[in-house]
Amino acid sequence: MKKSILILLALVWIAALIILIIALTNQHPDHPFVEYRTIIGVTFIALAGFIRIAYTRHKMNK
Repeated sequence: MKKSILILLALVWIAALIILIIALTNQHPDHPFVEYRTIIGVTFIALAGFIRIAYTRHKMNK
């Protein structure tokens, strides 16, 4: 159960990373994330921090 949660968190982190890359690059200037670059960046940093905390707690409980 705990391993599946860690896999799910990794998939969420990868999805957030892809959205961050799309938001910060200007490949297509009409993509929907243009107005929300700052919010996406801050959310990615917060999400990475929460995932790090969850991973550390999981590692300590073994």
